[in-house]
Amino acid sequence: MNRLLMVMLLGWSFSTLAQNSITFTGVVQDSTGNLMELSNVVAYHAETDKLTSYGVTDADGRFYLKLIEGVTYVLRSTFIGYQTSQDTIIAKSNDSNPYVITLKSSTKRLDTITIEEEFPVMISGDTISYKADAFKKGNERKLEDVLEGIPGFDVDENGQIKIQGKSVEKVLVEGKEFFEGDTKLAVQNIPANAVDRVQVLRNFSDISPMGTLGNNEDRLAINIQLTEDKKNMTFGDVEAGTGLDSRYLAHANLFRYTPKATINFIVDANNIGRQAFTPRDYFRFMGGMRNMMSQSGSNFSTTEENMGFMNMQSNRAVSIDTKLGAINFNIASNNKWNLSGFAIGSAAHTNLLSLSERTYVNSDTDNNKESLATDEIQENLSGLAKFKAQYTPNVDTQIEYEIFAKGSVLNDDEQRVSDNLSVLNKVGTAADQKPYDIIQRFDFYHALNDKNIFSVEASFEYAKQNPFLSFDSDLPLFSGVLPLDSADRYNFFQYKNINTQKYEFVANWYYILNRTNHLDFRFGNSHIKQQMVSSITQKDNTALNDPTFNNDFDYKFLDVYAGVNWRSKIDKVIINPGVYAHRYKTKDGQRDQNLVIDKVIWLPEFTVSYDITSSQTLRFRYNLEARFMDVQKVAQGLFVQNYNNLYLGNQLLENSTIHNYNLNYTNYSLFSHFSIFGGLNYQKISQNFGESVIYQGLERLSSPINVHDANELISFYGDFEKTFKKWKINAGANLYYLTTSNEINQSPNLNKSFTQQYTGSAETRLADIFTIELGYERTFNQYTSSATENDFINDKPFFEIEIAIRPWLSLLSDYEYNNYRASDGTSQSTYKFLNASLILQKEKSPWQLTIEGTNLLDTEAIRRDSFADNLVGTYAYFVQPRYFTLAVKFDL
Repeated sequence: MNRLLMVMLLGWSFSTLAQNSITFTGVVQDSTGNLMELSNVVAYHAETDKLTSYGVTDADGRFYLKLIEGVTYVLRSTFIGYQTSQDTIIAKSNDSNPYVITLKSSTKRLDTITIEEEFPVMISGDTISYKADAFKKGNERKLEDVLEGIPGFDVDENGQIKIQGKSVEKVLVEGKEFFEGDTKLAVQNIPANAVDRVQVLRNFSDISPMGTLGNNEDRLAINIQLTEDKKNMTFGDVEAGTGLDSRYLAHANLFRYTPKATINFIVDANNIGRQAFTPRDYFRFMGGMRNMMSQSGSNFSTTEENMGFMNMQSNRAVSIDTKLGAINFNIASNNKWNLSGFAIGSAAHTNLLSLSERTYVNSDTDNNKESLATDEIQENLSGLAKFKAQYTPNVDTQIEYEIFAKGSVLNDDEQRVSDNLSVLNKVGTAADQKPYDIIQRFDFYHALNDKNIFSVEASFEYAKQNPFLSFDSDLPLFSGVLPLDSADRYNFFQYKNINTQKYEFVANWYYILNRTNHLDFRFGNSHIKQQMVSSITQKDNTALNDPTFNNDFDYKFLDVYAGVNWRSKIDKVIINPGVYAHRYKTKDGQRDQNLVIDKVIWLPEFTVSYDITSSQTLRFRYNLEARFMDVQKVAQGLFVQNYNNLYLGNQLLENSTIHNYNLNYTNYSLFSHFSIFGGLNYQKISQNFGESVIYQGLERLSSPINVHDANELISFYGDFEKTFKKWKINAGANLYYLTTSNEINQSPNLNKSFTQQYTGSAETRLADIFTIELGYERTFNQYTSSATENDFINDKPFFEIEIAIRPWLSLLSDYEYNNYRASDGTSQSTYKFLNASLILQKEKSPWQLTIEGTNLLDTEAIRRDSFADNLVGTYAYFVQPRYFTLAVKFDL
């Protein structure tokens, strides 16, 4: 380690002595002397023609470049509608005498001008285009690595792309959708060497007759432009590897893009923890099918029976064996028809081991703690498919039909050992389910004339959830509530079937008053019908036939609404107020009764955006939301949620209303090479859905209630990124404060949770050999209730390093150290991870050899904590042991 540090310092010293970096300043103006903002200025080494530095002018036409003193460079500058200038200079510091570049207006029509592709950043309206090579460090392998190098971009561990804190809705490649509804498959599979430009599409709309009329401020997409050698060609890569302890990996990508058709194949299989498509991805993946109801303020929250699969993460498992096959296609048979779709199939076998210390929010503080050991095996087989047909007979009309389907086979087998006051109980739980969901959608858009544009959207969804649970226990479960027979280890079963049918219809009339004002009149209808059948059974136990333990009823929800939205632009300000009148009706048919709730609610909304400058935006949004419960929240028959929790619905539940306030600020300076963004969100929830919990020991009976005291949620996020010469500095913060109310043993209880996460990092590249990132992260979690208080802290320093040992040999390594502890000293642990890989690849060779070591320190477990309305827990999750793999990759 000491030798490595010495080599790094020597490399740094030599690079500093050999290269005297200076700041070269200048201004860009037109032929009349007007200063020009957002012009690109690029410096190329005169001898090698290599891009050395670039800058973008600010509002005063200024730019600066980091150059090596005494070296000759060629400066090129451009702006849309102007001829490209080219000057040769010898670099020297010139702060007192800025270099002047004058651009001449082009005689070509604007729509015939071709912008030179080498310029790093181009801005045109709502589109920002980044030249990938200008931001690459040379070690990128997939699209994810390219995006991480562009200022303001972030890709999280789930493959979700964010740009200045805002989530990217979809990824396009050459203007064609790539597995619509998911960005993970794109960032982890598109080769970095195929990326020429990354286009950010702000206020994104894929409906040509609508133009910019839709409320698209929150919609963000990126389009990947391919390098010329990848167009009209088949490209991709194939990788295979093996390791000790029967480790294996196999991965293949195949891409073909032509003007008329595109097709993509992805195949993956491994048991080293690389999850190409997780169960969490399956549950959140909706194929780009947008929820119509939510656009007007309504929220019907459906309970997902995911059986714990949403909580599974690769860094919390002892073993993971996954397989994936996926295909995506897009065919433009002519100028009017476009056919597209995808199919994804995945399978996984996962083993999870954990130890947890749990404190239940219970007034009986002498009997509210549990030590729990869990051994869990999850198996899932899932499939998703989508087909979309789009017909555009002319620029004024667009018709679309979409069908999306997904289904899975889920199995979850858990063995638990519970320790409460030294009383041990072994509980076995097996869960099986075969859920599926089918959604069809029809959209019609038509511009009648310059003043009137109409749209009609309709959808139908049918979903089925059918979880089957079986329990066996050494000790009686739910004694005093469930009349269980003690024979056969208190073994019993639960069947549950929930069918959901959802019909939605929305019609819009956009009336354009003038260039800066238009009205949107909307009428809509959402109709949801649910049927729930459930029963708790035990062999030869007729006592469970009582209606108390069974459900069989229908639940209906109807939302008919109409409203108007006005959008107006006044100079740099856009205001967008609106209001919707909703008539809600629910019908609950249980136990030969029909309970009907019929009410009218007005839901206003207001958005204002202020473009302070071309790169600075301030945005505020307020809306009132009405949230309704699904069938399980009103069920009058008991059903089991897990080994120590029974649930009973509440027919008298009212809807909750949520006041949402959002303030967002973004500032990205291409001139100063810095990015800063942040957001402050506040929610005030009236009549929130809480729980009334009755404890009997550690077992509890939960029922939903409306909380009379308003609950609050306050969150803040902020990020700052700045480039100083060869250093890139990043600092970020996330804060989340939540209050929730419930009842514990019929006594009011107020829960408070406050999570704070602060991160800082610095990254540099030295002598074109070392790429280093050093960082530190601190997390505070504070949980408080009427009966308990818990504080947890985790400190995590980390680093990533890449060393170009030879042009054909690179060493990559990443390390993190975690110091996790409770503030009262009752719990503390440290754990660390070190991974490394050696990559061999000659320049321009399609072959790559990788030797990789994972978890080199052989860490056994990680620590986490969590908080719910009735439970605070700290967990130790066992992870995969140390292993090594040898892999060979071939670029097609």
